[in-house]
Amino acid sequence: MKTCPLCDAAYPNQQSNCDKDGALLIESRDLEPGTVIRGKYRVMRLLGHGGMGTVYLAEHIMLGQQRALKFISSELSQDARFLKRFRHEAQGAIKLRHPNVVEVVDLDQAEDGSPYIAMEYVEGEDLRHALAGGAINVERALAIARGIAQGLGAAHAKGIVHRDVKPENILLAGGNGAPETSKLLDFGIAASQESATSVTRTRGLLLTPPYAAPEQWQGMASEELDGRADLYALGGVLYEMLTGQTAFHSQNTEGWMHRHLHEEPQPPSRLRPELAGWKGLDALALRLLAKDREQRPKDAAELVGLLDAVRLVPSEGYQETEIDGPAARLAQKIAGESPKTARLWGIWLGLLAGGLILAVVAVWFISQRSKKPAISAVQSTSLDQPQPEKAANLKPSSPNPGVSRGTKPAYLEEPKPIVQKPDIAKIKERAEALENQKRYPEAIPLIDQACNAGDGEACGAMANLYHLGHGVAKDDSRAADLYTKSCNEGSKVSCVNLGYMYSEGIGVVKDRPRASMIYSKACDAGRAEACDLLGDMYMYSVR
Repeated sequence: MKTCPLCDAAYPNQQSNCDKDGALLIESRDLEPGTVIRGKYRVMRLLGHGGMGTVYLAEHIMLGQQRALKFISSELSQDARFLKRFRHEAQGAIKLRHPNVVEVVDLDQAEDGSPYIAMEYVEGEDLRHALAGGAINVERALAIARGIAQGLGAAHAKGIVHRDVKPENILLAGGNGAPETSKLLDFGIAASQESATSVTRTRGLLLTPPYAAPEQWQGMASEELDGRADLYALGGVLYEMLTGQTAFHSQNTEGWMHRHLHEEPQPPSRLRPELAGWKGLDALALRLLAKDREQRPKDAAELVGLLDAVRLVPSEGYQETEIDGPAARLAQKIAGESPKTARLWGIWLGLLAGGLILAVVAVWFISQRSKKPAISAVQSTSLDQPQPEKAANLKPSSPNPGVSRGTKPAYLEEPKPIVQKPDIAKIKERAEALENQKRYPEAIPLIDQACNAGDGEACGAMANLYHLGHGVAKDDSRAADLYTKSCNEGSKVSCVNLGYMYSEGIGVVKDRPRASMIYSKACDAGRAEACDLLGDMYMYSVR
């Protein structure tokens, strides 16, 4: 059996590359149950295959304790640089002791020379399995993130950066009445992979695309990476726990890189409106995913504080008005009822008072109309479409001072309609509110109205909907047309998106020279990401 070093998918031995990401598959040779390793560990059963090798459940013969043994793949075992770095990192990981970190307790080689590490065995599923059903509840997501943040804090204090925080590396211990504890796996191992020359990489980088920090995509040296890269990845994991999907989506390496470097994720509450009731949650998720690491929490301790500060703000469900507020207080004072019961009385009293007010207004209106002179039969005739046989009756029998013959008197003039320009800002505000609630059928006509009125941002928003297939059938060709219109109306963000579509041939014929011209236009207008993409095109000679 072979496994993919990037996504951990298993494949038969005859296959050479992963179907998902094209990575070179690594062959694994499974050990039979009962096999004794170095006279210390007896293999019990296979736990699974990972990107670096195979994991077994084993028993420490002398201590009678269960351990998880991770054997490094034969391919990596032949890389001297990797083995040296792996040994150094594992020695550091052994010194790391924390309730939210899976302990590394031993480092050795099997009889055939295959290096392995012995770890604390955690009985429970990993977070990837927990997310198989979609988003999890907010309290649980915050608790898991808090535990991992605490584990990261302990590691960072010792100068250890994980570099590969993802759901597959988070184990959930507990169950059967015991509280759930999140534990981070593979400390010290992810860093070792960077020195492996035989592992297939993502554009020269070894990382997990949905969670890797921008500085990792930019190829920052491992010694320059700090704990904020782990916080970014944890932000991606938190986002997925809250929404059931990753912060970014792509089908290829270039797309992942572009999104992590240049696109802003949607607030989680836009995908799950019920999250809006959690004060500080959106802001925290987006801060963790900041492109500039200086904008993220400075360390894990600050992140723990921010997680603890997130609170559910219950909806009031009722707001006092000038009518029913005093009425409710009056009912409470008279009836001696509880505030909740008095509020119901107040609503009835408010409705009664409102009915009396309407009655008074109606009487006043009728009395005012009764003072006006009666309209003649001629004036009561339909003014919009006068009957032909009565048209002559509309002509005065004698000249009327101040009114030209053939001109209607002032009281017969049809009122001229007042043409009001639509308030585009309010239309966009309403459309955005509807879009946040995923009420796309209601939002789309408003966005389209603003776009047709010449608002470039609205055209860009409509293009996004067609590109993502939200509320409309996915149509990249239509999206490209709208991005073009939006770009021409002055939206530089749309220019960047349009350039990317021409660069990759999405919805349009692939045209790299045209993409470079569009990037150049946006770059000249001050869009930094357009300048970066244009630089990449020149660097990789893709014009």
